[in-house]
Amino acid sequence: MPSTRDNNEEKDHEERLIRVAILAEEPLGWGSGKHFFPEILHNYTWSIKNKTYLISTKYIFDKDILLGHLNTKNYDVLLVPGGGVGDGEAMMKGFYFSRNVKKWKKKIASFIQDGGGYVGICGGAALITDLKTSEKNPRTFLERQYHKSALGVSCVSSYYKSIAFPLFYLFQKNHVEKIGAIAYVFSFAPGETVDGVRIHTGGAPLDFQLCRNHPLFSDFQQDVERIRWWGGPALIVPEKPDREVQICAKYPSLDFSENKDIRIHAWKYVGGIRGLFFAFLKALQYIKKENDSLKNVFLYAFYMAGDWELTDRVIDLDHSDRPCMTTEIYPNANKGRILLCTAHPEYMVWWNGHINEVKHEGFTCLGTGLYQWTDVASFSNDAHIELTHTWWMVRRFVAWAAKVPDDHLPPILKEEFIKEKSILAKNVFWDGSFINQMENI
Repeated sequence: MPSTRDNNEEKDHEERLIRVAILAEEPLGWGSGKHFFPEILHNYTWSIKNKTYLISTKYIFDKDILLGHLNTKNYDVLLVPGGGVGDGEAMMKGFYFSRNVKKWKKKIASFIQDGGGYVGICGGAALITDLKTSEKNPRTFLERQYHKSALGVSCVSSYYKSIAFPLFYLFQKNHVEKIGAIAYVFSFAPGETVDGVRIHTGGAPLDFQLCRNHPLFSDFQQDVERIRWWGGPALIVPEKPDREVQICAKYPSLDFSENKDIRIHAWKYVGGIRGLFFAFLKALQYIKKENDSLKNVFLYAFYMAGDWELTDRVIDLDHSDRPCMTTEIYPNANKGRILLCTAHPEYMVWWNGHINEVKHEGFTCLGTGLYQWTDVASFSNDAHIELTHTWWMVRRFVAWAAKVPDDHLPPILKEEFIKEKSILAKNVFWDGSFINQMENI
């Protein structure tokens, strides 16, 4: 027969469900890592001090937001991935004159103002913030879109020294280096480990400086942690913010342009209109051959357009020692929480290796790759160590944004297995096909 003490313990035990909406819209047809987040978060549970937490996730799309489904009765946190979701939305929501765009922004802003949490990963951070550049005002089309996409609820700004879309940057002849961080996004051929394994390696894993006075990292035993970076901005915190803002992590002190392992040069598109025309035809042929969706024709044409020419201009990002991760609490009675992270803790990391410019004897395009990681350290048997290295961060981000007490955050644990094995086949190891390569750019 249960004792009175046992009955009291059961009575005192609390359970809390954290409901996460994952923005899943990819308006440009450009893919993203959105599918990692249900793997990391859905049905994840932990217990601490007589309380058990359970995370549930659900994809949410633009139409759902416009219909008012994003509210604090339905969800505790909105998580916005990068890539085709965050960056794609930032590019499209920069068209601020659209009535639907205004309504969409207002719905998300209201969710935060009503006390909801927001977690923005890379492009998800760029989406919510305005943009500051080395110039007085954003100048390129891409800079203006990022700047105008801001939702008006974050006091933090994104920072790019300069950024422009490769292929469509009108002034690349004289200033090709101003494509900036985008050079690290679309143009990597699959990399190779020292033992000959081919892997998808866009961007770079960086050793970020953690601020251990923040509850996210106060019980972490190191001052740095390796996180995958893939073209994200730096962040700027105002000198006199109107709310509580904390910097959680910073970029390494050694900037990209000074690090011999990750320094790259800009490539210049020299194919002209002719190259674009033939790329469009190639994309149509490829779609027919693979029975793929016709909506991807422009995306594939972008990847297949050539030719490209290597220049002597080094990509200088000016990210060193700048914030890459911040938290803020919205300044009203509801105290909605915003967490911005310009790196990708959902993606795998690796050790050693360096980036080489790819040397093509013939035709060159983004699809064949302009850069490649080589001499990467051998992976663990099933790559789970590399893939799940920072998944604990994602869980802590969501818990913090959901107002879980600082001493109740999820544990810092390394994964022992991966539920969804297809991630390994599709997103870690290259199967040799063009379509698999395109899925991971």
